Amino acid sequence: MSCIRAKDIMHPRVSLPSKMKGEEVVEKLMCSYPALPVVNDKLEVMGIVSEYDVLSAVKEGRTIHEFSAESLMSCGHAGHEGVCSMPITVASDAPIEDIVNLFYQNSTGLSILPVVEKKKLVGIIGRKNIINALAEKGFWKEHEFKKRG
Repeated sequence: MSCIRAKDIMHPRVSLPSKMKGEEVVEKLMCSYPALPVVNDKLEVMGIVSEYDVLSAVKEGRTIHEFSAESLMSCGHAGHEGVCSMPITVASDAPIEDIVNLFYQNSTGLSILPVVEKKKLVGIIGRKNIINALAEKGFWKEHEFKKRG
């Protein structure tokens, strides 16, 4: 399984510019991922905006014109609010085991992982990317399962 790396299963770069306004943020979140990374002008990851973040803004009574990607983003660390100097990301050459561990350790709020090379966003990985990659690579072979009795 270690031969599978982040770069092998990531979706090419898709992100939200930090200054993107609410209407555009909501439109971009209509993709198949439940969250997207927020980047600065240098394409460096600043944080992540999820569908949950948008729902939180709605719950607070904010309209779509009262938030931006930057105002909604979180860094992926549990309980951390505001701007973070080290949002959770994964290197493009990270083995799949490390990626699974990151999702598992941060299971309460992490729905995607930004993939970076030299701090720049190159792609994203969702949990389904991992499951699909393992299925395509023949990780789960029918004949290897023992019958449960």
